[in-house]
Amino acid sequence: MPLIGIVARKKDIKDIKRKLGENYELIELTNESIKNLKNIKFDEIIYNKDINLTEEEYKFMREIINKTKYILINSDVKIKIPENILIKIITFGFNSKSTIMISSVKENYIIISVQREIEKINGDIIENQEKKIEIEQNKKSSIYNEIINFLINEL
Repeated sequence: MPLIGIVARKKDIKDIKRKLGENYELIELTNESIKNLKNIKFDEIIYNKDINLTEEEYKFMREIINKTKYILINSDVKIKIPENILIKIITFGFNSKSTIMISSVKENYIIISVQREIEKINGDIIENQEKKIEIEQNKKSSIYNEIINFLINEL
């Protein structure tokens, strides 16, 4: 079962967990949990909001990130990530320089544009493309959560 670390609001984490189901293990990364998780190897780490860390906590976070396969970053939020990380970074958001750019938002769906090729964990390539992502009608879900779910399932 893939292990995913996430920095996000509690309601977003709950929403993402609900959509992913039992196939993934999501662990919230907080100031308190980072020291205890420094020896855990995550498949992915998601930054959907900033986290204010002390210098010591940034050191622990850098250790965690450097053992991870991917880091997914919401490019529409100002986020301070540790420097000198040596892994694949995938950005997402409305920013035109994002790896995954939100190009259209409709009531029932969003259209994203994959701006650069992304190598999946199994070595396959996600090519440059536009993709339509359906939005659940009766659920309060953020567009960013929809993209996070797409990325987790695709990688």
